[in-house]
Amino acid sequence: MSPILELRDVSVTYRGGGESAVRGVSLSLGEGETLGLAGESGCGKTTLAMSVLRLLPKSAHIEGQILLDGEDVREMTFGQLRAVRWASASVVFQGAMHALNPVRTIGDQIAEPIKLHGRGGEDLRERVAELLAQVELPADRANAYPHELSGGQKQRVMIAMALACEPRLVIADEPTTALDVVVQAQILELMRRLVAERGIALVMISHDLSVLSASCAQLAVMYQGRVVEHGPARQVMTRPQHEHSKALADAFPTVGDPEFRLTESASRGPALLAAEDIAVDFRGRSGQVVHAVRGVDLAVEEQEIVALVGQSGSGKTTLARTLLGLQQPTRGAVRYDGVPLPTSTAGLREYRRQVQLVLQDPTGALNPRHTVYEAVAEGLRIHGITDDERGRVAAALEAAELRPAEKFFGRLPQELSGGQRQRVVIAGALVLEPKVLVADEPVASLDATVRGEILALLLRLRVERGLSTLVITHDLGLAWNIADRVAVMYRGELVEVGPVEQVLLDPQHDYTRTLLAAVPSVERRVA
Repeated sequence: MSPILELRDVSVTYRGGGESAVRGVSLSLGEGETLGLAGESGCGKTTLAMSVLRLLPKSAHIEGQILLDGEDVREMTFGQLRAVRWASASVVFQGAMHALNPVRTIGDQIAEPIKLHGRGGEDLRERVAELLAQVELPADRANAYPHELSGGQKQRVMIAMALACEPRLVIADEPTTALDVVVQAQILELMRRLVAERGIALVMISHDLSVLSASCAQLAVMYQGRVVEHGPARQVMTRPQHEHSKALADAFPTVGDPEFRLTESASRGPALLAAEDIAVDFRGRSGQVVHAVRGVDLAVEEQEIVALVGQSGSGKTTLARTLLGLQQPTRGAVRYDGVPLPTSTAGLREYRRQVQLVLQDPTGALNPRHTVYEAVAEGLRIHGITDDERGRVAAALEAAELRPAEKFFGRLPQELSGGQRQRVVIAGALVLEPKVLVADEPVASLDATVRGEILALLLRLRVERGLSTLVITHDLGLAWNIADRVAVMYRGELVEVGPVEQVLLDPQHDYTRTLLAAVPSVERRVA
């Protein structure tokens, strides 16, 4: 049986871009087969995938052959290409949050490719309902707008659109990025089921080897535009041969690594930051009371890393905002070093010098018109700290491992990689020399190697600066590798709190077991 997709010595070069983004890649995929493309950001995996349907910008020059059902995509006219897109091959684009039109209903957007391919004679309403059912969404979601859906639901809508014209090949670009572990597991199971039931060929792109090994039979690892390793997914995951594959498979640092261990003299005192019986209620649009946080007790001690884990919507971020004084609790108290959170503006400003927030999305957190220097210096200026501003900014950037610091002073956010932007955000917190960091999903959108570097930075700051950190995450693998204690949040309540080994190796609550069951793999950390 001839392959559905065959790449023969494919290379892609961007005009003015220097070296090739993709270099001499040859791969093939048949009916019902699944291929995972792994690698760091910038390795060429998305460029390679988008070249299959010639979705690259005009500045891209493609060499080699891209055969789709035996036809070379490079030689197709625009009309032929238009007939192939959606019908023979489709794409689930990265970032469902931004890929859907915010002013059109879900039903209209799913129906669009059907209309484009002249299938309007079908009962569109019935076909849309059928597609929603295939991705396990109720038919009434067709009348909803994107902002009314959760992240997981939006991702399912993107999959429904990709299946609308019954293509033989589906390319899924980072389909689970920033989704919590339970929704991620549901999306991956959905993709596996669709492959089994419909015999489609699936190319899945991710920086997470564990996600790909749980979903794909074959795995190709890309590095600097080349495929450096290709084989059965489990083999590549557990017995990688190339150095880069080994780095991806072992990208996480661990709290047990010798360089991150605290000295024997380091002893923790009373809790630095504590929530005492915190409850936060909101009133919904229809007047009903929403209990976002319910009676939470949580403490972060000196030089301790606590991971607050749970699904999206469990109340993690609301609790973090309350700890930072950005949200008033309905009941309970927040204490810093044993003292209740101040209520005055001046008192809160001084408090926030000690407890700093690291936001989830570094791109959204940084003003695109401000240089790195201005972004880091902003906190100093807000707090009226005028002595040695340049030296303080340089020291913060150095501590965030942006070296030499002066090299980054004049750069704008768009001139930085995702990992560098996250380091700038961390430097903006460090410049005030806080005692506690509250890090909200600090590595959710970063590739595996950069994610490991940022987590290693947090561990190093704990040793070198004595920082305490509350890490908010849906990633149990992250918690397993860097946390001293884990607090599991479910529907606004803490259902389980304890040392990381106790909670993750011997979970007592059913919800914790559900989270663990949804994780593709959790490797035992260094003892």
